[in-house]
Formats: sequence, structure tokens, C-alpha cells
Amino acid sequence: MIKRLFLAALITSTAFLSSCLTSLNRLVTHSTVSNDNRIAGSWQFEDVHIKIESIPVSNFYKELMASIKTKEEVKSAFDSKEDSILYSNSYVAEFVKNGYRYYMICSQVKLGGNLFVNLEPVEAKPINKTIDQDMEELFSGGSYMTSNSIAKLVFKENEIEFQFINPDFIRSQLKNGRLAIKYEKDDLFATDLITASSLDLQHFLAKYGKDERLYNKENTVILKKI
Repeated sequence: MIKRLFLAALITSTAFLSSCLTSLNRLVTHSTVSNDNRIAGSWQFEDVHIKIESIPVSNFYKELMASIKTKEEVKSAFDSKEDSILYSNSYVAEFVKNGYRYYMICSQVKLGGNLFVNLEPVEAKPINKTIDQDMEELFSGGSYMTSNSIAKLVFKENEIEFQFINPDFIRSQLKNGRLAIKYEKDDLFATDLITASSLDLQHFLAKYGKDERLYNKENTVILKKI
């Protein structure tokens, strides 16, 4: 359990994600995914160059397919037909940070007049092959469970704002019983894991997505077009 939690924390902290409020289930499903190509392109966040591509034409997908040798492996690459539909309409963000090349799936959905993105870390490859053994086991052991981060997308001229959900606001509402959404608290890492279903998450954001208290500047990441 600690290994799983540590890896999830490591992936989110070394990437450009600023939200420590994560979801066990994806916000976006195969039946709700929205294909908005404005997210594609080359972007800059601080010292990190981020390349976002549609999954079917991405290097990530090409490398995945090249590594598959049997029909069984093709089937296992996607958990189901529904996942295949979801990923074929999603994007992958690729960037290098602290000696690792990260890949994150970006799936978009329109809810209540707003566009949201679900960010799901899927792989982290060491750039340096001499990575120490403990870290190699963490990334290659397959014994961890990734979680999802959710942000509202705001497109501006040559910029994208990722307005991540404000964890402090959500925690205060959960503590006071003002939100009826399932979650689990992790005291070890001082984080909260939302365990609500995809449908419940969608209903929640359709209802509260326009409430500005859900977001704050500290939890907003701005990518600049390059």
C-alpha cells in the first residue's frame, strides 16, 4: 500500500500537477469523452516542455504497438472496448522532469457549459539507465494504483489554463457535510482520495463547476504555446 501511495505521490509532485486532491475513478468515460483538438501542440510550463498529441498519432501509441507481439497483448493494452473508444478520443502529454520521461492521458468532457480534463499518469521512464534499484522496482513492479487529477480547461490566445480543483475548499465542504461525495482520507500523505463513481463526479461538476470557490490561483497551471 505504501509503495502504491508513494509512487502516486511521486508522479504528481514531480509533474506539473499542483492538486493533491485525486480521484480513484476517471471523470471521463467512453460515452462522454469530448475531442477538443485545441489541447494538442507544444507547450511550456516553467522549465518543462510538454508535447500533447492525439493518442492514435502519438509516439507513445506507436511505441506501445511496436512492443506488442500477440493478439492477447493487443487485447490487454486496453481493458475493454469502452477503454479503446475512450483512448482513441483522448490525448497524451509527454514531458521530461527530474530524469524521467512522463506520459499522462488527457481525456476531456463538457459539463455544465465548462470543459474539464481528466489527467491520468500512465508511465514514467528513466532517462538514465543507471537508476537505483529501489526506484526501478517502484516504476516497474506494477503493484501500484494510479489516481486521476481533474481540472477545468480555459483556452486563451496561445495559452491553456488548467484550473485544478481547490483541495482546501473540497476538504472544508466534506468536513462540514455540505458535499455528498464519497472519499477516503490518507493521513500518511495528508491527501484525500475521491472514490465517487465517474457518473457522480460528472453530476458534481455539472452542478458546481461554475462555483469559483472550486478553483484558486495557487491551483492553476498555465501552459504557453511554443
